[in-house]
Amino acid sequence: MRAKEQIRKICEFCKNEFIASRIDMRYCCHDCNRKAYRAIKRKEVISFTETLVYKEKAKKAALDLSNREYLSISDAALILGWSKQTVYNYCHKGIIPAKRISNRITLIRKRDIENLFDKIEPYEILQTGERKPISEWYTLDQITEKYGLLRHRIRKVINTEAIPTKKDGTRTLVSKNHTDAYFRKKGFDSSLSNLADWYTASDVMNHYNMTESGVYTFMSKYRIPKKRVNGKLYYSKQHIDKLKNKEQ
Repeated sequence: MRAKEQIRKICEFCKNEFIASRIDMRYCCHDCNRKAYRAIKRKEVISFTETLVYKEKAKKAALDLSNREYLSISDAALILGWSKQTVYNYCHKGIIPAKRISNRITLIRKRDIENLFDKIEPYEILQTGERKPISEWYTLDQITEKYGLLRHRIRKVINTEAIPTKKDGTRTLVSKNHTDAYFRKKGFDSSLSNLADWYTASDVMNHYNMTESGVYTFMSKYRIPKKRVNGKLYYSKQHIDKLKNKEQ
């Protein structure tokens, strides 16, 4: 698509500025376009060659291990074509017998891997469970009340974590289970979930004999949950009292 106005862009190959005649132009000239194409193809060839070399090395290493009776986790992963973590997981579950020799050495008998296939049971297709419909929802005000987040921060969490939402008239409803799971993951203290009591900055100054700058520094340092009502900020009383009691 040709641009109606001049568009200044940076060439992706030579990094020089140029005037683009089309919106989708990436290079300043045919020569840069050709060189960039060659560079991309060169990388593809190198990547393909490295993959072939890796596969050949893995095949050769697997043949070298064929006569060994005891295998390390890395050796077993190489023979099976798995990652080391997958082998560890099956060892932890007891599916693959393993012996921990030391903190850094775990050995597996090669015949124990072969014995996994001595008794083959009929292959069972796993049934995937149906996703349960979401039945419990928060309003944005309820999340603010419970977790002390301002509305713009709640919306940021919803977008970042892809938390399910739905519209109820003009209200936005947010999945309760997904929201609670997010805050549990972030280490939210469930014992402080009732944020019915709030301090203003003046309340904290008077109650704990703090200066105004000291109050705001304290709130910022410990990320005290807050909410704004009619343009005035309130801070979670329970969070502040808990931290202040620890200091005493």
